[in-house]
Amino acid sequence: MEKEVLDKYKKAGSVTAEVRQEISKMLKPGLKILDLANRVDDLIEKKGAKPAFPVNISINEVAAHYTPSFGDTKEIEEGNLVKIDIGAHIDGYIGDMAFTYCSQPNHLLKASEKVLEKAIKIIKPGVSLAEIGTTIENSAKDQGVGVIVNLTGHTLDKYVFHGPPSILNVKNDLDHRFKEWDVIALEPFITETNGHVKNSGTVEIYRYLMDRPVRLMEARNILAMARDEYHSLPFAKRWLYKKFSPIKVSLALRQLGAVEALETYPVLKEVENKPIAQSEHTIIVMDKPIITTRLVE
Repeated sequence: MEKEVLDKYKKAGSVTAEVRQEISKMLKPGLKILDLANRVDDLIEKKGAKPAFPVNISINEVAAHYTPSFGDTKEIEEGNLVKIDIGAHIDGYIGDMAFTYCSQPNHLLKASEKVLEKAIKIIKPGVSLAEIGTTIENSAKDQGVGVIVNLTGHTLDKYVFHGPPSILNVKNDLDHRFKEWDVIALEPFITETNGHVKNSGTVEIYRYLMDRPVRLMEARNILAMARDEYHSLPFAKRWLYKKFSPIKVSLALRQLGAVEALETYPVLKEVENKPIAQSEHTIIVMDKPIITTRLVE
């Protein structure tokens, strides 16, 4: 990895860590998640980076892909398990991290942090998908909890926020082995017993897939923005309201979805409504791994 690329990965990761530190001061019951999301966006920009994806603020049984809508009135409530997944990039090189907030002591939160740290300890050149999955699942069992079976970690690359191969959080027999300088994100999702997520149908996050002919001018402009401004990284529907009216946005996204020009990210919920905690770091694989998203004291 070239030094310039390494420095950009480190900078992107440090931005997410600093954002986490700053927003942690405002987390409390009664906080509107839209205010929290806007603060995350502002901080990422002020620190010289850009969002790699809309911040996910997923509560209780919601595992991922919840970002507030324009005018969202949802607030954090006492005892909520609030998963905050933050991504920032410098010229396409991404830092991806997540943590869970709860106003009360919560064993799922603590377990997710311990499981992640256990997995990080085995990361080195030559480590396999099977070893990582086994470590995560066994560590969860040691904590008396389970994992979300159909959610995984992933690799990162320039403007690629979820690259292959998927890093399973359960035992498996996959022999893919990571090499020095691979960039990966580990993110165990922890619940009381092993669980699964399903699409809820609600969509506020989109990503460019391909150019397609569409009639509405705003749809063509949004597609170009998704391709050229967001560089095919995910974007939030609410971001579009800075340039387009809500009615035009809805019509444009409907057209773009119909021709499969955009990928959609439905909100993911646990099938039995079990509450979930999440922890995540971005790691550069080395004999002594570099955790880019961990705050350096």
